[in-house]
Amino acid sequence: MIKIFKKILPAALCVAMISASCQRDEVILPQADVKPDKAVYKVNDSVRFQFTGDADMITFYSGEKGKEYKHRERVELEGGDLRVNIESQVLYGIQNDNLKLLVSTDFNGKYTKEDVESAAWTDISNRLTWCVAAGGAVGVRTVSDYASIKDLVKSGQPLYFGFKYKGLKSTSTAAQQRTWRIYQFNVQNKFSETETVPVTNRVGAGWTTVTTQASPKGIWVFNNADMIYYNPESNLEEVEKWAISKRFDPNKVAPDNGQSIKKYPDNRMKSYAYAFSKPGVYEVTFVFVNGNYKDVKETVKTIQVTVE
Repeated sequence: MIKIFKKILPAALCVAMISASCQRDEVILPQADVKPDKAVYKVNDSVRFQFTGDADMITFYSGEKGKEYKHRERVELEGGDLRVNIESQVLYGIQNDNLKLLVSTDFNGKYTKEDVESAAWTDISNRLTWCVAAGGAVGVRTVSDYASIKDLVKSGQPLYFGFKYKGLKSTSTAAQQRTWRIYQFNVQNKFSETETVPVTNRVGAGWTTVTTQASPKGIWVFNNADMIYYNPESNLEEVEKWAISKRFDPNKVAPDNGQSIKKYPDNRMKSYAYAFSKPGVYEVTFVFVNGNYKDVKETVKTIQVTVE
């Protein structure tokens, strides 16, 4: 009888150990909740959130811009009106309409004649107001209103801008091509009357020259502090030279991030305090997580906080 008992005991211990091991491997859905200690706060008040229950890890989304739980997987903005404006000036010469602004969504980013010509470019010049001057005169600097190009934006595709200068062969021995100056070039995404996101400007556009019809004269200049400009250098021959921007992804955005306020080794958290620097109504979210190498389970709690 004793021998039989001795044989049964190790077997029972093994079963118990296996059972305990299985229990440790099993991930339980966090039974946790959170509430603020009051509904309305002042700017820079310490907003204290009280926890019940527990979880291995807790992540906090304040609901402020860039910290919203609902945007945690967002990689592209929606609903924006992409707009462009320029400030231009034309000088000297007599040739008309020899500078255009175009946009491409399929240019491959290789700044060669062949690659520029193989891309599809949409002329947006007529959406803008350009400087106008009589032949030989110095025009007045002209600021265009913002023009929408949201109809040209394609989801998941980049955007390139190109100023294309086209100079014709002179009909006499006098130089006829005109100088063009661009003082301002601005691109922005407008989401509402109060929210506008800058995309780029003249300095940040990263211009590169591409010659599609060669001529020994005529040059784009980008190193002037006040402008980019095309200098025809008294050219008498036909020429076509571009100033093309770097790639832009105007709707691309990084997902919103939460703040980890409790990690696995940490002790149980009973409360958390946070201060809001601006008034508003915030959707505050806490993500309670239990997990191990086999599984992860989470409980999400969202509460509204008013800051005056």
